[in-house]
Amino acid sequence: MSIRGFTIGVTALVLAVPAAAQQRGTMEFGAFGSIASFDNDLSLKAAYGGGGRIGMFLVPRLSVEFEDAEMRATRPNGLANVNVGLLSGRLVGVPIQAGKLSVLLGAGAGISTETNFLHSYGVDALAGVKIALSDNAALRVDGVLDWLANEDWKRYQSLRVGISLYRHPAQETRTVTVTGPPPPPQMIQREDSVSAAETRRLRADSDALRALRDSLRNAPRGISAGDAADMEARIHFDFDKSDLTAAARATLDDKVEIFRANPSLIIVITGHTDVIGTEPYNMALSARRAEAAKAYIVSRGIDASRIVTESVGESQPITQAPGIAGQAPNRRAIFRVVIVPIAQEER
Repeated sequence: MSIRGFTIGVTALVLAVPAAAQQRGTMEFGAFGSIASFDNDLSLKAAYGGGGRIGMFLVPRLSVEFEDAEMRATRPNGLANVNVGLLSGRLVGVPIQAGKLSVLLGAGAGISTETNFLHSYGVDALAGVKIALSDNAALRVDGVLDWLANEDWKRYQSLRVGISLYRHPAQETRTVTVTGPPPPPQMIQREDSVSAAETRRLRADSDALRALRDSLRNAPRGISAGDAADMEARIHFDFDKSDLTAAARATLDDKVEIFRANPSLIIVITGHTDVIGTEPYNMALSARRAEAAKAYIVSRGIDASRIVTESVGESQPITQAPGIAGQAPNRRAIFRVVIVPIAQEER
């Protein structure tokens, strides 16, 4: 294996961190062994060696990668063996994913060198599989077929077996936005000097927050059964998106009419995601979804101070079905309402 291939493999071991899924920006570092066979007209017979690759995921199932394979090739008619280097770049997609198994298809272009002199250039196609070994490592097996443009499209084929390791981009910070007046300043005092009145106030605050979070358990007075059903209607989002669909906007329009007719309602919007992707990424995505719903409601004339948003990411799935389509019910925003108690309004 060449110094370049060895360096890529060492770098992969140093930089790899646990990666449950390949989100945007995830880096792949790989090292592999390879064998190849050539058309007879190329004056080469068979080759063996190894190499390395580096790649980056553009979206969860599409990556761009670059490879360097170095091999020792035998030649016919008693000619001396030569070194062959293969440099290529390609796009690789994952059309099928089932559990720990991923099927790979790719296409790209590259050049080859023979004993350090430019020998040929052309295009290639890849078919392979990856099997997850842990959260941050996978076994990868690829078959690659190259066609040489400057050699009348003669071809050679390679089989590569190796290990891929993954490194994610910096984790995103979880954010929960609450619209409303700032909390009262905290009083610093000794633990044994907390008054009975202060204890009652803290308990009342806790009870008020619990009532807000669990408001659907007690339907607000003055809202009809039909309005309550409209309020519980969820909106759904496309995969990895926070934009509102036409269906989502129509559902929100129905809710806006209820908000206008019931000015004492506080609206709680909770954003959710499916389980595809990392927890930090999904937490930020669910926050964007809740904020998108809030922004639309405000644009229809509802006061922003009546709306609270929160994000729970992938932590509350309603289905465990596999795949993007199977996870669709989890990509949602839910709505809860509560009538603000008079005592809470005055305080």
